[in-house]
Amino acid sequence: AVFLVLMALFCSRFVECIECGRKMHQICVLHNEIIWPSGFVCDGCLKKSGRTRRENKFSARRLPTTRLGTFLENRVNEFLRRQNHPESGEVIVRVVHTSEKTVEVKPGMKARFVDSGEMAEQFPYRTKALFAFEEIDGVDLCFFGMHVQEYGSDCPQPNQRRVYISYLDSVHFFRPKCLRTAVYHEILIGYLEYVKKLGYTTGHIWACPPSEGDDYIFHCHPPDQKIPKPKRLQEWYKKMLDKSVSERIVHDYKDIFKQATEDRLTSAKELPYFEGDFWPNVLEESIKELEQEEEERKREENTSNESTDVSKGDSKNAKKKNNKKTSKNKSSLSRGNKKKPGMPNVSNDLSQKLYATMEK
Repeated sequence: AVFLVLMALFCSRFVECIECGRKMHQICVLHNEIIWPSGFVCDGCLKKSGRTRRENKFSARRLPTTRLGTFLENRVNEFLRRQNHPESGEVIVRVVHTSEKTVEVKPGMKARFVDSGEMAEQFPYRTKALFAFEEIDGVDLCFFGMHVQEYGSDCPQPNQRRVYISYLDSVHFFRPKCLRTAVYHEILIGYLEYVKKLGYTTGHIWACPPSEGDDYIFHCHPPDQKIPKPKRLQEWYKKMLDKSVSERIVHDYKDIFKQATEDRLTSAKELPYFEGDFWPNVLEESIKELEQEEEERKREENTSNESTDVSKGDSKNAKKKNNKKTSKNKSSLSRGNKKKPGMPNVSNDLSQKLYATMEK
């Protein structure tokens, strides 16, 4: 019902009162034919006859409850009670979708690691979609949504016992405004606390804002809601994580480059592999680049082997040029192999490309 009401924003449809005939914007009177199929009756006609509008059975509170939803709901409402702000309404959190899925390893990585038995072909996970609502002026307002992937103990390494917060989105209508960010943080910290109790050991967050015109979960956003810049969004997450560290929910946090360096990651197969994540695509692109470079190298070798009919003078010049080229290639290679202190030694080109992208 929440999304159907949002869709009406674009339609600007009118509904007609079945008793007095007055026409009103459907979105302004919050009328939905699925909820009230017998037709629209305006507030004036209801007041005249001393009636009240039939209860909306499709409310957030009536959605099925789950242990996760109840845990987050209790945490957020306990926080709001401590703040004791007069504008605060009760927050309702519901997990609206759960399903079992698998992420398939893409062709490039499959050819390199799966076919040789070094890496699993697929990783099973549980996906969940959860939403938070606040009752404002008698209407349930959906203000926050989050999609997560949970890789359990039955999942092969490197994904085992990891969670990935794949999407997070909001619309800025939560009241009071001064507690909006804090409430978002409470939901995130609560989720990390919940999965920690279940035995998950590592959480991953892709801290990247949507591009202009893109939307993550909600299909549209208020025009005056600004998209945060990458730096600001990272600081937003750091603030949340600092609080979770102070509450001893999170032990430590770091960016992926630092994590890979400290874990002494030497092969791309050791990097966690999540559905829809940035890094599987980076690996596929890097593999294609390496294959193209190898094809070019082979073509150059074949061309060099075929060029046998040359004069002695030309041969000497060619040797000089080749020596210069070899020297140049060696210097380029040494520059390419320069690494930061503490970085593990990686012998293959794919790992080098991966570290270079992480460092950027």
